[in-house]
Amino acid sequence: MRMDSRSSGAADEPSGAVAEPAVEHAPPLSLSTNPGADEPAPWRRLFLNPREPFLVPLLLLLATRIHFWRLLPFASEDAYITFRYARNLVLGYGLTYNPGDRVMGFTTPLWTVWSALGYALTRDPVAWSRVWSVGCDVLTLVLLCALMRRHASRAAAWCFALMFSLWTYFAAVSVSGMESSAMLALIVLSAHLIDRRSVWSGAALAALALIRPEGFAAAAVLALWAPGRARLIAVGGTLAGVAALWSYFGSIVPQSVVAKSVIYGTPGPLAGRHWWEWLSPFAFGRWPVTTEGSILFAMAVVAAPAAVLGAMTLGRQHRSALTAAIAAMLVVWAGYAALGVAYFSWYLAVPLAGLMALAAIGLPRIARGPGLYASLLLFVLGTWTVAPELYRARAAAEWKSFGGAAEYLASHCRAGEKVMLEPIGMVGWRCKLIVVDEVGLVSPQVSRRRTQGPGWMTDIVASEKPEWLVIRQGVLREGTAYAGVGAPFRDLGERDALLATYPIVETIHADAGDQALAILRRAE
Repeated sequence: MRMDSRSSGAADEPSGAVAEPAVEHAPPLSLSTNPGADEPAPWRRLFLNPREPFLVPLLLLLATRIHFWRLLPFASEDAYITFRYARNLVLGYGLTYNPGDRVMGFTTPLWTVWSALGYALTRDPVAWSRVWSVGCDVLTLVLLCALMRRHASRAAAWCFALMFSLWTYFAAVSVSGMESSAMLALIVLSAHLIDRRSVWSGAALAALALIRPEGFAAAAVLALWAPGRARLIAVGGTLAGVAALWSYFGSIVPQSVVAKSVIYGTPGPLAGRHWWEWLSPFAFGRWPVTTEGSILFAMAVVAAPAAVLGAMTLGRQHRSALTAAIAAMLVVWAGYAALGVAYFSWYLAVPLAGLMALAAIGLPRIARGPGLYASLLLFVLGTWTVAPELYRARAAAEWKSFGGAAEYLASHCRAGEKVMLEPIGMVGWRCKLIVVDEVGLVSPQVSRRRTQGPGWMTDIVASEKPEWLVIRQGVLREGTAYAGVGAPFRDLGERDALLATYPIVETIHADAGDQALAILRRAE
């Protein structure tokens, strides 16, 4: 396919408008394996050219991911929920968390099935997920930079490539075991295939729609740019997946989504400003509260105007595949921000990539000379003296607490016993226990009961009769829920009655204070 080397961002400005700085627009890049005579920049030569935004950023990307692979030996807590579903599927228990209980406690059908394939082939879903996530990051870098190089500028592609390769957050997410890198890659791949009018664009859109509920929204946005045939294929593939989920679970909405929306709520954009406060140079009554937001806020004075100018540039070329890709990323961010969705760090990957792409497009319009670029690069490099330790400490605390509880239960419980707890990832993966979870991700009866008022823990324990309870010390001390709606006890006397029936037999990570996990066992 012949690609137009002109960027619509270079269109004539109206008389009297302030002239924009000259931006170098690179010749088009073909990713075809059989470049034609009309293609001025064959991809092999470009990838090997260190002046292009591919070779050096790819080497940096691989180095940062390998570093975090070694720094963080375990996947994140929630990844092990998906891994247990995947293992049960391979072992013949069906797509279930608790064998025989068909509850869709995962939010990512496609990644769960892919993890099952990895477990069947390797018996190591952590390594499997990391290999494929790193591969997805490579795909995202190559394809999105190719789009930016064509539709924006080589400078913009370089800015994004360095940020995506070097930003510690993306490296940490890539080895987390979560599906974030795969979802981001599917967005960019879909946009690339739509740009090339490929027959595979419909299949890519269907895969995106089935990766997560937010992926459905992203696929719907991208479909606006897709040809009619691709839309039909996407709809057909998506309906096939939805029908399979409905026939197996009796629902197309993951129970995990239902439980989180009920327990954590959707308080709106002001209460949910953790999704956007770090982008604004103006502090809305507080400094950013998340680890990622507190670091990103340091760049807001530059990133915010750059993102606005990037959006204006894309607005003038609204038919481009680059616009489609970034719009699909940002619709996810807009949904999170508008609803005030509870913050889980891996949710940020897709929105952050879209916002960084916007800022990368706009940055050459506000940078005068190399000074600002050098300053931003120094800041990004400087985060490596701080951020990796933050992620290492977070993972270490997670393993010491959740992993410690998993190891204790594995050595003291019997297969088939029942445990009630909130952190169900590592415990569920390590132990052959029937799990009742406090949020209701795999236990719908819990989320339903929690909306009915105080005393839900007492009532669920009475109805489920678990042999084991794992409860945070702060919940026992104060009698209040760790997070979400509903007090666990009607009064402290009810808590004391529970402790009389379930004495504490072990405390995990005792130096964590209220976050320490108390393990309780039902008295014989």
